[in-house]
Amino acid sequence: MRLRRKRIPRELPTLGFLTVLCLAFSLANKNFATAANLRTLGADAATTCILAVGMTAVILTGGIDLSVAAVLSLATLAAASLMAKGLTAQGLVASALVGAGCGFFNGVLITRIFMPPIIATLGTMYVFQSAAALASGGQCIVLEHNPIAFLGKGFVPLLVLLGTTLFAAGVLQYTRVGRYIYAVGGCEESTRLSGIDPNVIKILVYTANGLLAALGGIVMLGIGSTFQANDAQGYELAAIAAVVIGGTSINGGQGSVLGTLLGIAITTVLRNGAILAGLEARWAQAIVGLAIFLAVAVDKIRREDTTR
Repeated sequence: MRLRRKRIPRELPTLGFLTVLCLAFSLANKNFATAANLRTLGADAATTCILAVGMTAVILTGGIDLSVAAVLSLATLAAASLMAKGLTAQGLVASALVGAGCGFFNGVLITRIFMPPIIATLGTMYVFQSAAALASGGQCIVLEHNPIAFLGKGFVPLLVLLGTTLFAAGVLQYTRVGRYIYAVGGCEESTRLSGIDPNVIKILVYTANGLLAALGGIVMLGIGSTFQANDAQGYELAAIAAVVIGGTSINGGQGSVLGTLLGIAITTVLRNGAILAGLEARWAQAIVGLAIFLAVAVDKIRREDTTR
């Protein structure tokens, strides 16, 4: 009788790496482990983490979304334009509708037009980003009396980050929809044969991803009180990097929002720690790249181990 080897939790190596990073930076600079720096970390990580939470669900289905930062830009500009006129509630509603609408459009392209996710969202990335630039005329919108400035105060960004993560983790782990998301990424054909329409799940996931992008933009606007069409450029890559570093399989079906949170923590701590240590940001970027290679290698080894 063969004894089963105990599997190491997917998040454990990531947690270990994060712990070592925090200890190293704490020893290198006394300002790292302070309440003020924790607030800074929360503000820096909030928007990217919210994007990464949605990206986790997308990747769990075996997809990808390169347009998420462009969706954020378009939704945030819609909100900022109305808020600058004193229409706060209308701005929030417009942001949610634009974000969800863009996500829904991505889902339709992938499930009804049968475009590969990377092609569909690459195309919409350019369309949405161009729409944002044209709508704003390349101008920066400034909210002199920001009605959502409270989102940038103290530990509020960190609390929003944690609240969004915990809610998403609960949905994925304890609801039927969450189980369907894992099932679609694990084996789409088996999911279909069991009576579940994978296309409906994918459209739901991409729509929710767009809605989370809108939320990330609102938090970003609350923190900075200004927004320009290219302010979120590159955020989609940061979100994908955090998801992969957090242990979610790029092939879908395996991973967790908790792992993504750890991935976000690693990338944020690296940037922050490098600045405090007086290092160039390129060193932090290089370490993030190496962490991505390592995460993909670990996932490949884990998958090969499960097939034996």
